[in-house]
Amino acid sequence: MPLPSSVLSAAGENVVQKDGERPQSSLQQRFGKMLQVTTQNVEPAKTGGPSPKTDGRTSSSRAPAGIRQITNFEEGYVLGGEVMPSTHSYMKVHFATRKSDGAEVVVKLRFKPKCFRSKEDEKNWRRSTEYLLNMPDSSLIARIYEVLEDPKTFYIVMEKVSGMDLFETLEQDNVSIDVARSILQQLLAAMAHLHANNAVHKDLKLENVMVDATPKCHGRGSVAETPTSVKVIDFDTLDQWTPASGVAKDVVGTDQYIAQEAYAGKYSPLSDVFAVGVIAYKLLCGRFPFHDEIFDDEAGENWVGSPKMLQIRRRLKVAKVDFSYSVFKEHPLALDLVSRMLSYNEGHRPTAAAALEHEWFGHEGYPSSKVIFAARNSAEDLLDDGIVVAEESTVGEHHRTALLRM
Repeated sequence: MPLPSSVLSAAGENVVQKDGERPQSSLQQRFGKMLQVTTQNVEPAKTGGPSPKTDGRTSSSRAPAGIRQITNFEEGYVLGGEVMPSTHSYMKVHFATRKSDGAEVVVKLRFKPKCFRSKEDEKNWRRSTEYLLNMPDSSLIARIYEVLEDPKTFYIVMEKVSGMDLFETLEQDNVSIDVARSILQQLLAAMAHLHANNAVHKDLKLENVMVDATPKCHGRGSVAETPTSVKVIDFDTLDQWTPASGVAKDVVGTDQYIAQEAYAGKYSPLSDVFAVGVIAYKLLCGRFPFHDEIFDDEAGENWVGSPKMLQIRRRLKVAKVDFSYSVFKEHPLALDLVSRMLSYNEGHRPTAAAALEHEWFGHEGYPSSKVIFAARNSAEDLLDDGIVVAEESTVGEHHRTALLRM
């Protein structure tokens, strides 16, 4: 089977650019030549899925993992109670126990055929799911043990993660600056792992970050005040990515966390970094960086090129993030990192790996910016991928208000 054009291009081969594909850009220079883990379709495994207590990832002597066909899910698992009510009628998430060894897991059920909008949507989901099944493990990423399929349902068997998600954590109380820094450091490391393996999450948010804050003793009765572990969960939107990847057809993600370029279908690892910046701002300030009224799209308007997606992107161009909170005055290094990650221009954001080297995490030598808000100054391109955006220095409050009403 011939290699996809995105793989050939990432490998340095000459490829004729098709309509909708991204031209070469600085992303290729920043991320280098990234290759896919596999470019071949895999046959469903004929044996049982890996044990949660063992390494189920592929090796050179093992066939790649795939979605496995079954006839009766209850032969291998006992479904328990629902983890939480789903916002989608075609999906449920349950606790479960595996009969073979009593291992506790979480199972996401996706009901056919409503869980996909089209055959292409299903094809993309299958490809991304098999890609995730074959990705190297990380302690910062919730494991996907196996994915099963019968005529009516998909069963995604996942690691049961301890603790609460960040949304629940912040509902109970604010977190200290040290706890926030620890969470963000681990979250960036999780993203660096995904990005190094040619994947983007595309829906990183508070609800998709689990924190186990169980106190941990460090001798002589001392107790750690920082989380013992952070894990990223929910990979329904995960996609393969190389610097030559094409433009997406739909805008996926959650309001506040979606980077401006994603509204034009141009997802990349830097879009995930923007979402980390939103999470960082929420952890440190107790609120989101943007006003809710910016995001007023309705169901069915989230296709790339729609008037509403273009409008929201324009609004983000002139949106002002309030960095006057005392936490930023007391911790200027946090201000520097968060403002970089929230840059409107993706080229001004650090990669996840670069952000981990920031001085706020104890690393010296990170290039501090003399103008922290450089990403939002009037020197930015005014012609943004064909969208004419007003120059910020000439847009007053009256014009910003009018822009929201467009």
